[in-house]
Amino acid sequence: MPFGRNFAVMSIGIAFKAFFKALFNRDFSQKITALLEGREAEKQLPAPEEKPKEKQDVRKFLIAPGAVQILGLLQREGRLVDFLQEDLSQASDAQVGAVVKSTIYSGCRQAIQQYLTLEPIMTENEEGSEVTIAAGFDPATIRLVGQVEGDPPFKGILRHKGWKITKAQLPEITQETENGVICPAEVELP
Repeated sequence: MPFGRNFAVMSIGIAFKAFFKALFNRDFSQKITALLEGREAEKQLPAPEEKPKEKQDVRKFLIAPGAVQILGLLQREGRLVDFLQEDLSQASDAQVGAVVKSTIYSGCRQAIQQYLTLEPIMTENEEGSEVTIAAGFDPATIRLVGQVEGDPPFKGILRHKGWKITKAQLPEITQETENGVICPAEVELP
């Protein structure tokens, strides 16, 4: 297995932090949208704030359609939301592992491969190898952990290569997405 346990924990953790920040922060959401569309987020002007009219659903202004769209894709293809909302305290590790391997991993991986192009941030070194971080590094792309003291250059062990989105081809935003619908309820008729 080319990636260790830390890889999965870090990737999922970062993805969830970014998702929830985008979900509740319109400015951050616009920056992510710009990055996903290949535009520079810094050059994008924030949209003027609208004052909610009476009887308008305030939640509409808190939900970023791009976040709903990506979460919807991960739910549709890999049932990610169902899994995360399930109480797993009574499930065995074997049961959880089987569900993750058979449904969530393959479905979510397929969705990401279909709609996003991802590349590692640090490609020159293998995880676990020693690296030198020069002065002027971008703290948005390299996070220093451990005993961070003094000025660069810093020498340390590469624990995770990081990921960046280089291309996004998401489906068109629908009315359901704009209303915060990740996955509609399903009713089977006899």
